[in-house]
Amino acid sequence: MSSRLIVMLVALGAFAAPVRAGPLAFPAVDTNRDGFVTYEEARSQMSRLARVHYDKCDPDGDGRISQREYPLLANFYWMNYVMRD
Repeated sequence: MSSRLIVMLVALGAFAAPVRAGPLAFPAVDTNRDGFVTYEEARSQMSRLARVHYDKCDPDGDGRISQREYPLLANFYWMNYVMRD
């Protein structure tokens, strides 16, 4: 994925409405309540999520998704895994 596309996806994620309820809501996925979603936590609610897609939704590359980064992951999962069924 090109860096230009990543920047565009991050920008779109920043303006996306946060997921506030349901199984993809940040509090439901951040099971240890540390303010970050690890790949393992994400997989607990997003069972088909591939590691490569999780990593692409982690713009700063620190290996965890913050609440600010989370809309990108939730929207990506919804559009690429849920809506394609």
